[in-house]
Amino acid sequence: MAMKSKKILLRFDPSYNKCPSCGEVNTLRRSRTKNLWENILKATGIYKMYRCRKCNWRGALSTIVVTAQSLKNLVSYLVVLAITLFIILQVIKSIK
Repeated sequence: MAMKSKKILLRFDPSYNKCPSCGEVNTLRRSRTKNLWENILKATGIYKMYRCRKCNWRGALSTIVVTAQSLKNLVSYLVVLAITLFIILQVIKSIK
């Protein structure tokens, strides 16, 4: 029996993906940030800068993938949170 991943968001390495410009596979490499905006993107931990070795495209790519399973997990966590908050509010009201 295979166990499904319970991660909400999946992280991956975009350097193995296609270049957004030329479409070549496995030509992306990490690139250094060059300005404040790129530093802000990098600081979020979601985006990293990449450059294509073939066509010299340079830009930010997300390192997080949202899948159908991850959305289902997120919705279920939000439902549990809402139910918990409702119960806590009811207990607080009954104490007053």
